[in-house]
Amino acid sequence: MYRNRWHFYPSTFTEWDKFVAIAREYEKIAAAKGWAKGRFWSQTVGETPAEIIGEWDYPDLAAFQKEFAEYACPEMEAIFGKLDELDKTRPIFTELLETVPLG
Repeated sequence: MYRNRWHFYPSTFTEWDKFVAIAREYEKIAAAKGWAKGRFWSQTVGETPAEIIGEWDYPDLAAFQKEFAEYACPEMEAIFGKLDELDKTRPIFTELLETVPLG
């Protein structure tokens, strides 16, 4: 299994709300295109939340690569453009994880 994880850092509550709206918009596009459904996380306790983590799971690397290639569409260009506007204060960090075989 592979997990694609994106770290977003909204610096104000206004940016937080904008990000949530973008995430909702993305989820509608993903559902329509049959892409992986995302989960979005933030801190439950501690300091004022300053990070939102989005995660998407894929059964294998080929499934991730196929979906990522499909991001070259007008709908996702619009999503990435909106994220670029939020990226002015802190960069978006991404990672791709894979399960570790233990035996």
